Amino acid sequence: MRSISRRIHRAILLVSMACVAVMVVMVLEVNEDLERTMLQVEFEQELDFILANRDQSELFVWEGFNQQLVFVPQGQATPVQMPEVFKGLPFGFSDEITRNGKTYLVNISVLPKGVVYIAKDITHFENREFLFSIALGVMTLLIIGLGLWMATLSSRRIVNPLRQLSEQISEVPVGAQMPRIPVNYTDSELYSIAETFNRFLGELESYVRREQSLLSLASHELRTPVAVMSGALDILEMRGQLKPNDLATVARMRNACTEMRSNVEVLLKLSRNQADGSPVREAISLTTLVEEVLDDLNNLFKVRARVRLNIMDTIMLRSDSVLVKMLLRNLVQNALQHTQKEIDITLGKGIIQIQDRGTGFTAEQKAILGREMQVVPGSTSLNGLGLYIVTLMSERLQWPLQVTRSDSNGSVIQLSIPADQILRNR
Repeated sequence: MRSISRRIHRAILLVSMACVAVMVVMVLEVNEDLERTMLQVEFEQELDFILANRDQSELFVWEGFNQQLVFVPQGQATPVQMPEVFKGLPFGFSDEITRNGKTYLVNISVLPKGVVYIAKDITHFENREFLFSIALGVMTLLIIGLGLWMATLSSRRIVNPLRQLSEQISEVPVGAQMPRIPVNYTDSELYSIAETFNRFLGELESYVRREQSLLSLASHELRTPVAVMSGALDILEMRGQLKPNDLATVARMRNACTEMRSNVEVLLKLSRNQADGSPVREAISLTTLVEEVLDDLNNLFKVRARVRLNIMDTIMLRSDSVLVKMLLRNLVQNALQHTQKEIDITLGKGIIQIQDRGTGFTAEQKAILGREMQVVPGSTSLNGLGLYIVTLMSERLQWPLQVTRSDSNGSVIQLSIPADQILRNR
């Protein structure tokens, strides 16, 4: 993931370097053009002087401090001893050459009356140009350094408010009443983001409150029809007029009512805890709670014959005893109800492990337990809802739930108890 600060820093630095490069190229080109124009004007002046003041039928050779002139008239029969600087150069030549460590600008012009050779020693210009290049290079480095500093400073000034806003948003705790972030930003865009986020928090709180109210109301309203159905089943059994097939059907209906009652109680408990905001913490014995759960389920299943309790450590906890008992009851009841073989419950050091020997969880059930799938109306069965409620309870207790194995030989569910909730191991 790319950083906005780095992108701004790079963009400003690239713009600065591009501007410096354009400036350097333009300065060098302008300097070179000025030098050539100035020397060309001098060449033309020298040529005009020679043509105006010298007899164009006579040979003329003149060497000065930084200039050499030779005029060879047309049809010159006597060989001319040319200066070293002109040797080997063709007619019409006009460029820079180097002779004996010196730089000359040479121009050989062919005229109707003869050939004019002009050479100017521009070594001094070249040395000054070299010094100018060094100065330009130093100035370029200074400008690049200034651009780097400006890029760093500008990127920080631009990104720091964004980073501050991001940190304030990340520090907002999730809960029923979420604090609002400050909106004291001078930049209108950041102010708009902060204002929009605060408005989003308000809408989210309203939505959560509506969901909690609906959950509590629905749980309360469901208790009455479940109780009515359970009472009606009791009356049917008490009459003794049911056939064996009808008794089996009534037993299935009673199991469904029992599971529904358990889910409703859990939903009520979760909604009350969410409304209170703070979890209940009390000293409890994990071994005692597990034994109470097994005693409760013994009325519905053959617990003593099928469940083996392995106590590796007697653990004392500080947690919500009602929620812990509901969580354990749901997990053990699910294993007893959907498998027919033995079940092992192991209490270790901060670990609760429930192992059955059934056919394993389906892909949908594993996705629900792993919080990879959300339960929506009509998307899953009553058992899927029970597993989803199990994940809600484990999340509320802050006990990570993990399916460590699930195949044709059975399933293993593991609950990890945080160290800060363990009072002691005996």
